[in-house]
Amino acid sequence: MNFDTAAGQWQAAALGLLGLCLALAALSDARQRRIPNALVLMTLTAGLLLNAFGPQPFLRNPGLFSPYPGALGIGASLLGALVALLLFLPFYALRVLGAGDVKLLAAVGAFAGPAESLNLALCVLLAGGVLALGRMAAARNARLVMQNTLASLGQMLPGSAGSFDASTQTAWRMPYAVAIAAGVAGYAAWTLSGRAPFIAFG
Repeated sequence: MNFDTAAGQWQAAALGLLGLCLALAALSDARQRRIPNALVLMTLTAGLLLNAFGPQPFLRNPGLFSPYPGALGIGASLLGALVALLLFLPFYALRVLGAGDVKLLAAVGAFAGPAESLNLALCVLLAGGVLALGRMAAARNARLVMQNTLASLGQMLPGSAGSFDASTQTAWRMPYAVAIAAGVAGYAAWTLSGRAPFIAFG
């Protein structure tokens, strides 16, 4: 794989920094069930700065997760944060995810850009589902989890008068930062091994 050395170093540094931020967020969420705003802000700022001042090669599809890496620029970085935020806001509205989870995903979007934010969203949701199923099997509370899931989804129907609150009426509240970290790591491993993104643009 041939690409500019500076771009390769930028990619390694950016992935390392993102990995560190996500590891800290996952640790905090697992221990305290919260993601500090300061950590989210640091992650967001790092993503914006890395894409604003990193090497920007003249390639069609550069980015952090590209085999031909390069910074996206400040505009694409901001758009990535917005796309990630909008993708997961409905989960916050349903109280399936906490505000810290959604803000952390937006910060990840600043690293990834708009197109890769869609791919990362799929991987994060898949990781969350796998972790939830594993926990459900270990705790043997599948029936309660399914009831809660149906109650939560039922609130989306027009005219629904449901009052299910996933933050309190749940069999187990998963530290979703763990799923975010796992999804990002899985997608990085997928693309950097030479495989095509799940959703490709252009």
